[in-house]
Amino acid sequence: MKKQLLIAAVAATMGTAAMADISITGNAEYKYTHTDNNTTNATTNAATTEVNVKIKGSHGDTTVYLDNEFTSSEVDGAGMDTENMYLKTKVGPLSVTAGNWAGSTSANTGEILDNARSSNKISVSAPAGPLKVGFWTTPGTGTSDGFTISGSVAGVNIGLKEASNQYTDINVSGEIAGVSYRLDNYDAEAATDDAFYGMVSKEFNGVTLTVNHIEAKKGATLTEDDGVFDAFDGDDVTYKITRVAAGMDIAGNAVTVAMQNSTEDNGADNDSVKVTAVRTLAAGMVVKGTFQSADNVTATGDTDTATLELDVSF
Repeated sequence: MKKQLLIAAVAATMGTAAMADISITGNAEYKYTHTDNNTTNATTNAATTEVNVKIKGSHGDTTVYLDNEFTSSEVDGAGMDTENMYLKTKVGPLSVTAGNWAGSTSANTGEILDNARSSNKISVSAPAGPLKVGFWTTPGTGTSDGFTISGSVAGVNIGLKEASNQYTDINVSGEIAGVSYRLDNYDAEAATDDAFYGMVSKEFNGVTLTVNHIEAKKGATLTEDDGVFDAFDGDDVTYKITRVAAGMDIAGNAVTVAMQNSTEDNGADNDSVKVTAVRTLAAGMVVKGTFQSADNVTATGDTDTATLELDVSF
């Protein structure tokens, strides 16, 4: 009997060790949206359900990532989207990332371009003093390769991204006297595609004030559709946007009030106001409510949109 118990204990220990390098995380979200379009006099009500499952497996210096998004229960798999799917490893001083992954809005060109998910891309980087130098390419395309330089110098974060025959982007960010800032200059091969993004933010007595500004020579240049300028992001006609936001805590709710002014290629001015309130419940559920009134004449018309989201992470 003692021998059986010992074998069972060893087996349990081995099983735990084998699983220790694999993690599964994710979140589930239910979202209700009510929209009134005052231009078309149309009213819509819609709801969506989304579950994201993220799997990470590690072995030594190598980590593999697999992210799946589920938006329906259709038996043919149409409701499942495999998103990020890549590996990261070390080869001597080199850091290597290979596969399919999406860019971040905080990285170079993040608020300017839609850094869509790469396809069979490989990126290699190495340290060079306080900086990191990298190269990426997507074999076989001939249109997706370049190099990056990033790092921190004297407290200033610097990012340079050169995409061959496409653009050069310089990104600097940091903090001066309690003021956070970010500047992103996008210099395209075609001069008509140049753009600039800037942000400053500072807290005053519990209220965080943030100003964001983006400007291009034409709306089609600004392809990011999931950034901070949500009402006007990626609408293909807006070339200049200024956003002023105030974030604060009100009775345990994280509240943000944001106002925007934008200009279309044809000179038309648009505005939006958005109020967001977020609260974490005792059971771990996060509740988020928003109301946005947006005037976007050419792209979507004059709309009022209210949403309620229920989100839980695991």
